[in-house]
Amino acid sequence: MSFSRLPVGLVAFLLVGLGACSAPRSSAPPAQLDARVEAVMDSFNVTGLGLGRIQDGRLVWTRYYGEQSPGVPVTATTMFNTASMHKAVTAELALRLVDKGLLDLDEPISAHYVHPDIADDPRHEALTPRLLLTHQTGFLNWPFNYEDGVLAFTQDPGTGYTYSGIGFMIFGRFLEQKLGTPYPQLVREHVYDPIRMDGASSVQETWMTDRVAQPTDADGQPFPDFALDEGYWNPADDLYVTVEDYAAFLIDVWRGGGVSPEVGRLRTEVQTPLREDPIWGCDDGAMDPCPEPYGHSIGWFVFGYGDSLNLQHGGNDRGEAANGYIHLDSGNGLVVLVNGANGVLAWPEIVDAIDDEQRFTATFHYIIDKFLSGDAE
Repeated sequence: MSFSRLPVGLVAFLLVGLGACSAPRSSAPPAQLDARVEAVMDSFNVTGLGLGRIQDGRLVWTRYYGEQSPGVPVTATTMFNTASMHKAVTAELALRLVDKGLLDLDEPISAHYVHPDIADDPRHEALTPRLLLTHQTGFLNWPFNYEDGVLAFTQDPGTGYTYSGIGFMIFGRFLEQKLGTPYPQLVREHVYDPIRMDGASSVQETWMTDRVAQPTDADGQPFPDFALDEGYWNPADDLYVTVEDYAAFLIDVWRGGGVSPEVGRLRTEVQTPLREDPIWGCDDGAMDPCPEPYGHSIGWFVFGYGDSLNLQHGGNDRGEAANGYIHLDSGNGLVVLVNGANGVLAWPEIVDAIDDEQRFTATFHYIIDKFLSGDAE
């Protein structure tokens, strides 16, 4: 779940640190884009890439580069594993269920599901969907991040920020028990089908086999064992999706996502602020400009810069990285799906080639420089 050269917490931040950038208003890729993108791919040994540009709430162009697998080119039908971008989809599922009266964000999940590792800790009774979806569980990212491999609270739920994928997995198990429907079916019925996302899947299925980009290592060599077990699903990870379908998802969110304005506001209301966080905070002036608002809403990362308010999420796994965002004021956004272990370093360079606004890229480059200098642990 982590980029081979970056710790999990840093990767989570880097994959959102760029935020969303104001776009030049054109319906064609910037001049010299292909040459610059191909140079970045060569520099970082990236084997495949898909780009989608959103302007005024429309997908105005796409670009595909490299190979889906050895000898097979990336095309519009290629499905990339976008890893933690699944969290944004899970969040939208939650909001749609709230709007339908099928879910209360503040109900205790223990009435329907308790993770066995924490069953004897009374703090599990404090867990709610809101805490699970805003990284306030008190858990580390995954059980394997603990020395003994056993999930445990590192702090009381609701008392601070701890980026945690297992929180989203617990949310998925809770939904299954509460609603009596498998999680992948819930996502299909409430998110994918209404948006007509035929090239998206939250579960490993046979029909995807010849469409999924094969992850590659830092040298550009394919991993031979990249397919997950049939039927495997994870609400925090392993979202398989095409460029066009993730763009359709972002556009749907920008249009309101089929929920009431009251529920829709939960996307932009920061529940877990980061400005004063001891690691990722920027109130000390070291990162200029410091976003406001800046933090986690229900499943999304929110970045604000004056008149620019953006929803964004990224993802990173072994051999793949992705980034997607939408600017709520203008309806501009970008989808960048990368196949390659160095993708977390490559995609910001690619975004730089497409977007004019540098306030957001400055945020990311500050964090990368901080890590490479050894200041961030």
